[in-house]
Amino acid sequence: MLGIVGLWIAEPQWFTAARLETILQRWGPWAFAGFVAISAIRGALLIPSTPVVLAGGALFPDLTLAVIVVSMAGIICSATLLYRFPGFAGYDRKLAARYPDQLERLQGHLTKPRAVWIVAVWSFFPAVPTDLICYAAGLVRMPFARMVTGLVIGELPLVTAYILLGENVAAWLSL
Repeated sequence: MLGIVGLWIAEPQWFTAARLETILQRWGPWAFAGFVAISAIRGALLIPSTPVVLAGGALFPDLTLAVIVVSMAGIICSATLLYRFPGFAGYDRKLAARYPDQLERLQGHLTKPRAVWIVAVWSFFPAVPTDLICYAAGLVRMPFARMVTGLVIGELPLVTAYILLGENVAAWLSL
């Protein structure tokens, strides 16, 4: 994300509405398909969803509902992967090494009956990695439906806000 901001500062002509529109027109129907593909694989690579969701809102302002659905599906796929296969690609070791104290506290909280709300609040707060809560939920065997319910409650308003922000950025660029 910081690299994109740095590039935007260094080369602002690359980010004009006309240039982005030209690129999307060249890609034609494959542009949205590319967004879908990136949304699907992003989670497996532990890439945060925020820049992808913002880009979806900015690049496809006429497809708001479709961008919301694709973004949420990508987030749920990522959460499922971390919940079901915490050892996949060594993510268990990476997350445990990077967030040992947070993970220990989360595991204690996620066994409680109202854990769905912990997942929801965690997912809504943009400064913490949602992947960590999904991983911890899988470790303590929190019921999958509760984890996904909390994830959707927390992420849906955030994703919607990011998409609308992306649309506004696109409108601002086209001035």
